[in-house]
Amino acid sequence: MRALASSHWNSRQKRDFRHLWIARINAAAQGNGISYNKLVQDLYQNQVLLNRTILAQMAILDNDCFFTIMKQTNK
Repeated sequence: MRALASSHWNSRQKRDFRHLWIARINAAAQGNGISYNKLVQDLYQNQVLLNRTILAQMAILDNDCFFTIMKQTNK
């Protein structure tokens, strides 16, 4: 029973973090004039393999690098 309760708590926590990462990426992307959906689509089409965790940290800590990646995928 305890393991089941922990697994439910962990899955909810992962979901909350994913929502946080998406919100951060979306805010940075819209600040640079593109939507989150378009950014993720361009990343996958150009085979840029960065997960949401890394993108969210780049959006907060190194906005210039995030903008450079956005420009490279928007070609």
